[in-house]
Amino acid sequence: MSMQKLGHCGRIARHFASTRALEVLALQASPVIGIFLGGYVFGRDSAAAPGLLVLGSCALTAHIFIFNDWAGHASDLRDPLRAPQVFSRQGISRREVAAVAAALLALALIAFAAVGSTALLFGAAIAVLGLLYSGSPVLGKSTPVAASLNHLAGGTLHFLLGYTLFHTLDASGIWTGLFFGLVFAAGHLNQEVRDYDGDRANGIRTNAVAFGRRRTFVASLLTFTAAYALLTGLAACAVLPRLLLWSPAAWLLHLAWSLRALRRGLDFETARWMQRRYRWLFALIGLVMLAG
Repeated sequence: MSMQKLGHCGRIARHFASTRALEVLALQASPVIGIFLGGYVFGRDSAAAPGLLVLGSCALTAHIFIFNDWAGHASDLRDPLRAPQVFSRQGISRREVAAVAAALLALALIAFAAVGSTALLFGAAIAVLGLLYSGSPVLGKSTPVAASLNHLAGGTLHFLLGYTLFHTLDASGIWTGLFFGLVFAAGHLNQEVRDYDGDRANGIRTNAVAFGRRRTFVASLLTFTAAYALLTGLAACAVLPRLLLWSPAAWLLHLAWSLRALRRGLDFETARWMQRRYRWLFALIGLVMLAG
């Protein structure tokens, strides 16, 4: 490969690393927690299978984001907030982005296949959900409610991808996975509130565009509330650490932030303000799960 091509590949890698790397890494919390809750013990069990699974999960998550960037290229260019980060502004073609997305999907499926058939099945299911979200006119991002159900299923499966590495699929795993699915779906509803202006201008009929920012934000709060209730129930049943019985206190803090956000007005900056806070809160909950 010539130095010019190497430099161009490096530019593509730097662009997506700068725009997507943090999101990709943050979303690995779910399968990693699943690995440990499924029985993996660091130092006792081999790190080979978890390493391959996390590699596959990172590649799959990156594929979903990059495919979404590819599919939404035209609308992103018309969004003043997204346009500066669009790959074509960096001299990267749609064909190159499609090739990167395909390569990442292939890497993910190869890694999952090396881990086992269950990982491959869950990974393939998550990939299908990603393709539907970004590419389907009926079941994708422009279909209210259906898009949220997509995220609910995807978040649940992402946890189970890790959980079933050392554990058979059972009711405890499914209910815990549902908690992660609810958090993922609720967070995306908040993101739709954040992206309302650009989505409306582009005719992307998200929940926020179809039902309004306020109703969508309240739906996000209600979905988060269901997640907190489920978390408390799982702690009461000793599926998760007993310390999480204090989850209602976290919910009260989340509620206070939500009421403050409603008073501030649900613009782009307020939705980001809310997003930063609940992400730190759920990061703390994740650490409690691991510590327990």
